[in-house]
Amino acid sequence: MDGPQTNPRAALNIGGLLRSRRRELDMTLDQTASAADLTKSFLSDIERDKASPSVASLVRLCEVLSIRIGDLFSPARSGVVRADDRPPIRFGGSGISDFLVSPAEAQRLQVILSELAPGGSGGEKLYTLSCEEEFVFVLDGTVRITVGDTVHDLAQGDAMAFDPRRPHTFANPSATHPARVLFVLTPPPL
Repeated sequence: MDGPQTNPRAALNIGGLLRSRRRELDMTLDQTASAADLTKSFLSDIERDKASPSVASLVRLCEVLSIRIGDLFSPARSGVVRADDRPPIRFGGSGISDFLVSPAEAQRLQVILSELAPGGSGGEKLYTLSCEEEFVFVLDGTVRITVGDTVHDLAQGDAMAFDPRRPHTFANPSATHPARVLFVLTPPPL
């Protein structure tokens, strides 16, 4: 079970979208929390944007609610995404600021820029995504990518690709330096 985490990005309001979908499906907080392996109080905090779930918990919650993870994000409305107009998104985890870099016209891939504070991560629990390939490129700092039992420490300029249907997670292993990384998902997760 996940517990509450500090969420500096609460203004992004994915909680309202999740709550609306839960109500559309006529599911109670208890039913949804149980199916997603969360506590009722933590789910309530997520729906009120008072807590941020790990990536694994957000993926499970979207599966339970039959909602595409991408539906939680609003892509840029033109074919160009300016640096100062990148829409912030909440893909889960702690100590992370995520931005959708791919425009709405990008139907075959989704690009996320993640800024990880020292120690920031997608969560300790491994998760899977319903897409065929994930490409990771480290812009600054160091990022630890765990895929199954294998750990890869990537430094600035390093890249890797893997099947995101395999259990995985990511973290900034540094206690002092932030990291910036691009995640490219193809096709966009359902």
